[in-house]
Amino acid sequence: MRTCGTNPSPRPNPGVDRAGGRTEKLSDQLPEAGFPRGAGVASAAGLALLVLTALFCLLGLTTAGPIAALFDDTKPVVPSGVATAQRRDAEAFAKTVGASATSAAHDLQAVADSHMLDDGRSLGTLSAVYPSWRGIALLEAASRTLIDAHGEPVQADALAGADLGRPTVRPYTPPGGVPLMLSTVPLPGGRVLVASTALKIALPPPGGALRQHLRLVSDDGTILGNVGADVSADAETRDLLGTAASAARAGSGVLTGAAATGSVPFAAVVAYAPVTTGAGALGLSVVTATWLPADTAPARWPGLVPALALLVLALAGTILLRRGLVSPIRRLRDDALAVASGTATGPVRQAGTIEVSRIAAALERCRLRLRDDELEPRKPRGIPARLLIGLVMVSLLSWSAAVFFTLGQHSAQVPATLVTEQGLRLARSADALRSAVTSGLTGLRAAARLNAGKLMIDRLAGDPAFRSVYVLDPAGAVSQRAGKPPLRDGPLPADSPTEGLHQHNTSGRLPVVYAHVRLGDGRALVAEFDITRLTQPLQSAGARVRVVDEADRTIVDTHGYLAFTPLADPALKAAAAAARTGRPAGQVDDDTILAARWVASRGPATALRWTVVAEQPIGALGVADDTLRDRARAAALLTVVLAVLLGGWHELVVVRPLRRVAAAAERVAAGELTETVYPQRQDEIGTVASCVDMCRQALVARPPAPVAERRLTGSRS
Repeated sequence: MRTCGTNPSPRPNPGVDRAGGRTEKLSDQLPEAGFPRGAGVASAAGLALLVLTALFCLLGLTTAGPIAALFDDTKPVVPSGVATAQRRDAEAFAKTVGASATSAAHDLQAVADSHMLDDGRSLGTLSAVYPSWRGIALLEAASRTLIDAHGEPVQADALAGADLGRPTVRPYTPPGGVPLMLSTVPLPGGRVLVASTALKIALPPPGGALRQHLRLVSDDGTILGNVGADVSADAETRDLLGTAASAARAGSGVLTGAAATGSVPFAAVVAYAPVTTGAGALGLSVVTATWLPADTAPARWPGLVPALALLVLALAGTILLRRGLVSPIRRLRDDALAVASGTATGPVRQAGTIEVSRIAAALERCRLRLRDDELEPRKPRGIPARLLIGLVMVSLLSWSAAVFFTLGQHSAQVPATLVTEQGLRLARSADALRSAVTSGLTGLRAAARLNAGKLMIDRLAGDPAFRSVYVLDPAGAVSQRAGKPPLRDGPLPADSPTEGLHQHNTSGRLPVVYAHVRLGDGRALVAEFDITRLTQPLQSAGARVRVVDEADRTIVDTHGYLAFTPLADPALKAAAAAARTGRPAGQVDDDTILAARWVASRGPATALRWTVVAEQPIGALGVADDTLRDRARAAALLTVVLAVLLGGWHELVVVRPLRRVAAAAERVAAGELTETVYPQRQDEIGTVASCVDMCRQALVARPPAPVAERRLTGSRS
């Protein structure tokens, strides 16, 4: 006999005994925790995260940047990465000037250690050993009286106030002359040896529309020398240069001027850096000015359509999940409480989700059995919950794919001036590398001419540029050595010149690069370079720089490498081949600026036949279109993560517990009453599981009173 009442509605709602309040009491006994549990938490959190992602697309995917776009501040600006590269260039120039300033000081110390002047040899001998010295003087330390001199006059007055009892380096610029560096070293007998050298201030020849200016400034603001473009008629740039010269005393930095009007507006980027050495600051600063194209991309909002599309998908997906999954679970919870408390007056409502329908059908069978009703509920039907979640995930993943393959593949337009500027930066790095190996040979030559004894060999080995210094006898055996064990063995090649630079091997664990000077008695002085040290002159390029030999085998790589690894990129190989013909190579290849330069076309370094190639990612320049592409890719990736998170959250918190309760409820409805049904979590599904277990207990005991009333009575007793 049916006892569920006569409700004519096709979808009857089980009644609740409000007078007795048994359903409310049972609900109070089954508390439910909040976040992150709950059937509706995942969809609500997913909606919030997707709305934030849509907001990021709206404000972030714009060529002017979110702040500038909001406030219509779309003035042309130099990309941040380009300005940062100018600061690195100024620091590299400062290091070059510092090395030039202190090279004579190191050479003077070598002369003092050799005691060659104690033997009565003249200063003219030193001039032959060190041709870069413009003038040499021997002074009396106490009175600063001139004892001997050679070459250009040395202004002893420029050393006023200097402590001549220790090595000293001081800048000096004669009236109308080039900036000089005076270096001193004390000698036995109260004497002081002084040498003047010219400071190297040079810029590679510019190309295209690129203009550059370089100046050397003292701490008091005096301009010691300048090269490059004329700035006398540019008041704004002169002011920036003056401000930079004052700021350089505190450290390096960069200033950017306003962009000039025109079809391609250029802005002056002024960078500065103090000149320092191991002994401290020299009281000099390097200030550079480079006129670079400002980014004139108008404020566009390519992220507007993707943001609106994502917002629509987020709202539609949330509505689908709430109406198809969350609301049926909450209705099922209410019906389960009514059945478990014995207050249900109608059948348990079915749902469109199969998992919820299975539990509802099982609860309805339990309700009918408890009322001794022989009617059977209809077979559960519906779509799987995973299908609903999968539809939402597929829509989000489709949006991610669309954004990635449209905005995420947008190629940035790189001005030709930036390509030229990168090529000049690589040219400076190539010059620095050539100077490093040539200076090593020069030091080796000087040591051989001064005194190739143990003291000088030890001094050479103390130079960080060398890993090993040794003397070879006529048979090729090492007679004297300082530093690490040699990597090469045997005599020098029979056709090798009197002095030179060589790459010893083309395979093996480590490239062996060395300099040699023949001593005239069949012996030879050899110094092997520390390959890791040769990467330092290349760091200023701000890119991945590789040094390759004539067969494109890698000798040096600033990003780490396996020795002699051949170039694999056809574009890099083509650039290196072009550089060997004397044509500097510079081009944009996909997302990278490629440049190549021949290390040396004359001088001793030509024997190495090296080429430097550089790869500069466009993303490091901060170009607006490239930044937009990176942000689009980030938005696509973030949405993929959110889609997976949303699906995984629903799977773990909703779908699996729901399927577990459905299986348990069907076993109870089928008469398997021995296994207790435990709630997995304290949420709506956990409440349904507890209600299923109450029905199981009621079916076991078949009490005359409602289940909840019996439980409450038992608890009061």
